[in-house]
Amino acid sequence: MNVELLNITPNSLEFIGKCAGICYSSSTDSQACIKRAVSCKDKGHLATLRFAHATFHISGISRVCSHQFVRSKHLDFLQRSQRYCKEDKAGFINPINPADGEYVQEVHDHYQKCLDLYKHLLSRGVKKEDARFVLPEATTTELIVTGNFQAWLDFIKLRADKHAQWEIREVARTINNILAQELDNQLFHWMP
Repeated sequence: MNVELLNITPNSLEFIGKCAGICYSSSTDSQACIKRAVSCKDKGHLATLRFAHATFHISGISRVCSHQFVRSKHLDFLQRSQRYCKEDKAGFINPINPADGEYVQEVHDHYQKCLDLYKHLLSRGVKKEDARFVLPEATTTELIVTGNFQAWLDFIKLRADKHAQWEIREVARTINNILAQELDNQLFHWMP
């Protein structure tokens, strides 16, 4: 899995605080704006966080993970298309712990058979959009995801939870930690 921050609103905290300032007829001084942005978040005035955005490129995750991801209705997505992209060199995410060695190999062999069948179908003239039906949900994919900070907080709260599936939890925690670093732990806080 790879998570790369592509874009973030410049001076995010100051910008959020400046926008929120109209609600309170407040100072537009830089430090006052930053303090206001954090205060709004801490007090639950999360609508103010909608004025700053972050965009990520996420790759090396399974389509299982991406299906969970795209259910986040306040984020926007572009995903690698199996209809237009040839998947003959596809990678796969094996969910089996290597300590359970016997299953790791069985799952790997299954993935390889699916990939071989996919390639065979393509060689016989089957369109990519139809051949993709034989690929497992473990096939790796990539996405561009953008959202405002309120949407990211919501996604992280839901998907970084210990009850979330391990792969989406790892994505959520990684995004959170990138945002925590970018914003000096003022809106997003480091997660181990």
